[in-house]
Amino acid sequence: MAQKAQAVTDLYALLPEAFTAARNQRAGEAAKAGDKELGKSIRSLPKPSAGAWLVNMLALHRPELMSEALALGAALREAQADMDQQQLRQLSGERQRLLRSAAREARSLAEDLGRPVSPAVAAEVEQTLWAAMTDADAAAAAASGQLVRTLEANGWEPVTLDGALADPDSVKPLAPGQLRGPAPGKAPPGKGASEKAASAAGQEKKRAETARALRAARTTLADAQRDAAGAEEALQRAQAEVNSIADTRDELTDEIDELRERIRGLEREVAAVDRRAGTAERARDTARRTARAARRAVERAQAKVEDLG
Repeated sequence: MAQKAQAVTDLYALLPEAFTAARNQRAGEAAKAGDKELGKSIRSLPKPSAGAWLVNMLALHRPELMSEALALGAALREAQADMDQQQLRQLSGERQRLLRSAAREARSLAEDLGRPVSPAVAAEVEQTLWAAMTDADAAAAAASGQLVRTLEANGWEPVTLDGALADPDSVKPLAPGQLRGPAPGKAPPGKGASEKAASAAGQEKKRAETARALRAARTTLADAQRDAAGAEEALQRAQAEVNSIADTRDELTDEIDELRERIRGLEREVAAVDRRAGTAERARDTARRTARAARRAVERAQAKVEDLG
């Protein structure tokens, strides 16, 4: 159904908020034109999830990135089939860099389209591209621009595509030429143009390698910036801890100084009390001697009175 395929292409290129109204309008137009079956089919098209919508936008607005990701996936599958461990290790590292770069590009594209997405949605996009790299049918689905939901892969079994596409019948396997990303509509070079074609191919390859190197460098830069930011935050936390400990030490030192000053004051008070105690003891001793002499005088006088009486 060419009309449905065109409707799917048009509808899944829209922003999410415009999808439902445009779908219903398209379905009504088809029914009004007499094709009720088409109208019913269009009306049943589901609105894509946020992650699926963003993958569709990558396929539509960043086809070179999508082509590079899927070409890398095809190379990985070929290396795995050939059991080429060295090639697998090299391509696996490149895949990780490309996936991180693609996730950042997806978020940037969403902002450009006026629909910023969360890190969770960007992670779903990265997960879908990873699935597309592991499975040829998933690659065709991701490149179709009509995903309804995001894709998942466990690395061992084929990716499940049930309910993932708006119009599964219209999605065909990708040809090798599509994975290499040649310019569409170009006729093969004619006789006598082989050197020119080879030169163009070489330049195209060089541009692709440069683009991959640039993305890898940007990924490395982003990782380094993230690590530097983390290290700076750790430094600030450590410095804050040092400052806090220093403040606590200063407070304790001030308290010790206050206690020492208090001790010195108490020592001065003790010395003064000791001096007063010495004076009081001397006065007591003097009073004791005076009292003793007075008692003896009383005793003598008492004895004299008794003698005279």
